[in-house]
Amino acid sequence: MHVAIIGGASTIGSTVAYTLATKDPTMDISLVDKAPEPAWAHAMDITHSKYHGTDAPVDERTAASYGTVTGVGTDEMSSIDPDLVVLTAAAPRPDDAADRGVRKAELEANRAIADDVATQLQSIDPVPVVVLTNPIDRITYRLWTQLGWPREKFIGYSLSETARTAHAIADLQGVHPSRVSCPVMGEHGEGIVPIFSRARVGEASVSLTPEQESEVLEYVRDVPFEIASKRGAGETSRWVTSAGVAKVVRSMLSGETTSPGCLSTPLSGEYGFDDGCLSVPVSVDSTGVTAIHEWELADTEYERLVDAFESVRTDLETL
Repeated sequence: MHVAIIGGASTIGSTVAYTLATKDPTMDISLVDKAPEPAWAHAMDITHSKYHGTDAPVDERTAASYGTVTGVGTDEMSSIDPDLVVLTAAAPRPDDAADRGVRKAELEANRAIADDVATQLQSIDPVPVVVLTNPIDRITYRLWTQLGWPREKFIGYSLSETARTAHAIADLQGVHPSRVSCPVMGEHGEGIVPIFSRARVGEASVSLTPEQESEVLEYVRDVPFEIASKRGAGETSRWVTSAGVAKVVRSMLSGETTSPGCLSTPLSGEYGFDDGCLSVPVSVDSTGVTAIHEWELADTEYERLVDAFESVRTDLETL
């Protein structure tokens, strides 16, 4: 399988490429970037890293199954024939990127990039596109409307919130985060909607007080910007993002339909919403989104979902 990462020379793009190559050395990966020399350099470095990551030397048959990692310019998109595209290209983050209000500025800066990418992708047949460029729900929608491909091809990445929510609930419950599950719907940003009614520790349901729910919500909203303030705005939360993207991509390219996970995708009547993108429970395979699942939600959860959609639609109307 062949994955093209647009913006592959960026911090997040190269980290996603490294994570994918480490998780699945059989995968072909193209780092596509307007700066082809840095893309080539990252690709060569990742290629060298695979020697250690695969416990080389290996036998001839195993070596023959391994994929390649290459760096190319954006003008070569039509020649690489990917099975899936990951969009990480983005404008430089503003100096105040450690502030929760940065999403509006990112929309202004990144919508032109989405339009450029749509032009590049017009040269290939429709394939699934996983969007990491912020604000993810708005850029996913923009790319969909500009390309005109079937809506099931567009997936906005939003699993980092699921990991952060699990961490916050685990602290409250005194358990390890890996034992916690709590899906997160809504907007990638202020309008996240943790589905506390489906929160579990192992197989047991979790009951949180309204105060604890608010604590979890604020933690998930705040922590990526706290990370940025301490590490530098240009770094982003690349480790959790790359691990989550690798999980999504590997699930899709396995060719097997997965159990529902919450990712952003264009909606057409689901949950009563139309003409916008939100994170909702979806099943995916190598073709993109195969199903959108409409869960029964608590009243407060649905009210938050409505607020999230209205926030997204307000911004989309400016586009």
